[in-house]
Amino acid sequence: MKKYILLLMVLISFVSCQTRVVDQQKPLQNNTLELYHKYSVQTTDAKVTKLKVLKIDDDNIYGKNNQGEDITINKNDIREVKQFNWIASVGIAIVAVAALIFIPI
Repeated sequence: MKKYILLLMVLISFVSCQTRVVDQQKPLQNNTLELYHKYSVQTTDAKVTKLKVLKIDDDNIYGKNNQGEDITINKNDIREVKQFNWIASVGIAIVAVAALIFIPI
């Protein structure tokens, strides 16, 4: 039983490693995205692109994907932006494992 709970907690922690930066309730502002950080951008046509932001202007966001290709995304086409947060997910996993070890079931 503990193995299944441990597996479930580890999976949840890896899913939670992305923080939603832009969505319908939090629109894209000029200072929302930081340069040289990695983001996962979902456009209005449901296409998800992972990129490192290199430049932002009034109309577009410019970046590079993992293959090194240049990507330009129009700001009006952005539906959702998530930022990768590995430190938080590792912390959640450590707390989950510690809880399973120290709390008897």
